[in-house]
Amino acid sequence: GRILIRVGEQDVDYDPAFKLYMTTKMPNPHYLPDVCIKVTLINFVITLDGLEDQLLGEVVKKEKPELEETKNKLVVSMASDKKQLDETQDK
Repeated sequence: GRILIRVGEQDVDYDPAFKLYMTTKMPNPHYLPDVCIKVTLINFVITLDGLEDQLLGEVVKKEKPELEETKNKLVVSMASDKKQLDETQDK
C-alpha cells in the first residue's frame, strides 16, 4: 500500500500533502512538454507601472475609500460607454 516516487536514483515515500515551489529569474522559461503536463506554471511577471497602480489603489482604498468607490464607478461607466460606442459604430 505505499506509494513511492523516484528522486534521482532513490525511491522515496510519497506524501500527498507535499508541495514543491520553484522560481526562476528567466523572463520566459521554456520547459519540455512532458514537464509542462506534470506541473502548474504561473507567470508572476508584472510591469513596474502595473505594480505602481496596484499599490496606489491599495493606499487610496485605505486612506480615501470614497475616492476609490468613485474610481470604480467611473471604470464601470467607461466600460459601458465603450461597449455602447462599439455597438453604435458596428451599425
